[in-house]
Amino acid sequence: MDYTISITNKCNLKCSYCYERHLNTEYGSISDETREKISDFIINRNDADTVYLFGGEPLLYKDIVKYYCEKIKANRFVITTNGTLLDEEFIKWCAERKNIIINMSHDGIKCTERGVDTSLLDSNLKILLKYQPRTLVQLVYTEQTLPDLYDNVLYLKNLGVKKVSAVMDSFLVTDDPDRLGDILREQWRKIAEIPNLFVFELETKKNAIRKKETHLCEICRKKIFINWDGNFYPCVQFQNLTEYRCGDIFVGIRADKARENHPDYSARSERCSGCEIAEYCRNSCACRKMATTGTLKDISEAACMEEQVQILTALEIITRENGGMKG
Repeated sequence: MDYTISITNKCNLKCSYCYERHLNTEYGSISDETREKISDFIINRNDADTVYLFGGEPLLYKDIVKYYCEKIKANRFVITTNGTLLDEEFIKWCAERKNIIINMSHDGIKCTERGVDTSLLDSNLKILLKYQPRTLVQLVYTEQTLPDLYDNVLYLKNLGVKKVSAVMDSFLVTDDPDRLGDILREQWRKIAEIPNLFVFELETKKNAIRKKETHLCEICRKKIFINWDGNFYPCVQFQNLTEYRCGDIFVGIRADKARENHPDYSARSERCSGCEIAEYCRNSCACRKMATTGTLKDISEAACMEEQVQILTALEIITRENGGMKG
């Protein structure tokens, strides 16, 4: 089982595309009692594969991050941070424990959408790469920054980044779909040609195509989102939505009612009907559907375009790798 622990939904930045700002939820952080109850719950189940320590910005509470890394037995811990609060002492502490991974956010040349000085992120990233050279750096692009996506990815590579993830602002709604699609295609084709760089989205698509894997999203069977107040939900986008609540730290997992009430949870997006590449699509992901449209039935047009472009780009890469023959 994978567990995501939301240590807090508070943050020291105000990114324009932040999902928390669109959820209209109460802001808070884990109390001492909840902290203990969460660790007891996971320890007693004894089935933790990956524990994601999440926010908001989890490093606002480094002591709680360290507590979970030391208390819970898991194959790995993944800390997702905006990078502003990283320091060498903490990075070294994580590196010494071998199974703690830090994923850092950085949007490239300009980070105006995040309201942070790029030079600060550059400095902290260089320290992080010294201890964890395979750090995954996560970039978010908006419609305004999309034309610079390739340049921003290349900027990160030139800083020494070997693994990058680039995702579109979930809430993007465009007035010119054709133009958006053209720019997406151009930018992702150029990104695919960057040598010696692991691009998470393209590698994931290539693996899905080669293995003919179908993504199946299930309610609290393989992963659980534990909110800072101790309530359980299937994923981050469902926090504080009562109908999707799946128990808490006191009663354990109680997901049957949510599964019964939402049989369409893992259904493919309505707009995927008749699509020739739908079998490779991740738009049955409930969190993605909820993030982009607020429903379980569909995803946004912009998210659909992004998915199509990434799949087509991955297919082109596979064709080249096969010497011009389709896999």
